[in-house]
Amino acid sequence: MKVNGMSLGVLLVGLCIAGEALAVVPPALCSRPRDRRAFHAGVQSGESLIESAWNAVNDCDRIEDFANLVMRNIDDVEIPQESSTYVLCRVAGIVQGAEAVVDQTWNRCDWECRKEGELIARIGGKMYCDLSISLGGLGLAQDIIRFPVRTCGLAFQIGCDAEFMGYTQNYPMCGAYTRDSFTPVWHQTRNNQCTYNPAP
Repeated sequence: MKVNGMSLGVLLVGLCIAGEALAVVPPALCSRPRDRRAFHAGVQSGESLIESAWNAVNDCDRIEDFANLVMRNIDDVEIPQESSTYVLCRVAGIVQGAEAVVDQTWNRCDWECRKEGELIARIGGKMYCDLSISLGGLGLAQDIIRFPVRTCGLAFQIGCDAEFMGYTQNYPMCGAYTRDSFTPVWHQTRNNQCTYNPAP
C-alpha cells in the first residue's frame, strides 16, 4: 500500500481495527453519518478488489498467485498525507472489506479441498475393508511418495487421512484389519489413497 506520511500500522491502531476481528464494524472514528458512509463504501471497494483477484485465479492450488494479485490491487490504494476523517474511514473500510473476503476465500478453499479428500477416503476405505474382509487381509504394496503440497493439497490430505482412519475403524468387521499385524498395510493404504501429489 502506498502510504504518504502515515504508516498502515499507525492507521490501523488509530482506527482501532483489530487484525483478528474480521467482522466488518466501523471504527469509533467513523461515527458521523458521512464517515460511516465512507467506511461502508470502502468495504465494498475492498471486497471488490479481493473478488477480482480471486476471479483471475479461481484455483485453490494457486493461492500464492491469489495473494500476489491481492497485494498488487491493494498497492493501488493511497493514503494522502494529513487525510481527512472521511478518507481515513474509507481506507479503513477497504482494509476490513479486503480482510473479510480473503478470510472467506481461504476458508472456502480449505473446506472444499478437505471435503474432496474425505470423499476419496470413504471410497478407498470401503475398498480396503471389503477386500480385507474377503481375502482375510491384504499384503503390502509399494509406498507412494508424497510430494510437497500447497494449500489445497494439504487440506485434502489432512481430511483424507483422518476420514480414512475413522471410516475403516468403524466399518463393520473391518476394525481387526486396522491394527496389530495389519497396521503397516492399513497405514500404507491410507498413505497411497490420500496422496494428493504423488511422485512419478
